[in-house]
Amino acid sequence: MVEKKMPSPPSAASLPPEVRQEILERLAAETRISSQEISAILKRHGVCGDIDALQDAFRKRLGQRLMAAIRDEQGKREVLAASGGEYVIVGCCNDPQKLKAIQHRIQAQMNGLDMSAGKVRGRRRFLERFASWARKERSDGVA
Repeated sequence: MVEKKMPSPPSAASLPPEVRQEILERLAAETRISSQEISAILKRHGVCGDIDALQDAFRKRLGQRLMAAIRDEQGKREVLAASGGEYVIVGCCNDPQKLKAIQHRIQAQMNGLDMSAGKVRGRRRFLERFASWARKERSDGVA
């Protein structure tokens, strides 16, 4: 059986410039944008995907969810993605390269989440200090 090569999903860079511009302008003006707003902008500009590719992506997501749901008694994942879209039962894997690739991917995800968490933590600290300062200013002005 010949396996058909899947086209890669569109990237943000492949969006029409006017779509990117509208989304980024809305984000800049309001400092937030909902996924529904993004979807509406994409729809208004006629951005759509190939039906077969969308169905394949949907099926892949369902398969990924199934693999992620396979857990041991402690709730730890039993099956993880190696490379090339292949899933392995970690407890049965004897290929050091696959295990190294899995560990590297997980570490990269952890590092990215740590950086994001740090950014949020810093912003929360700033807001707490600012709120404390504002309360102090109000109480000083009232007295």
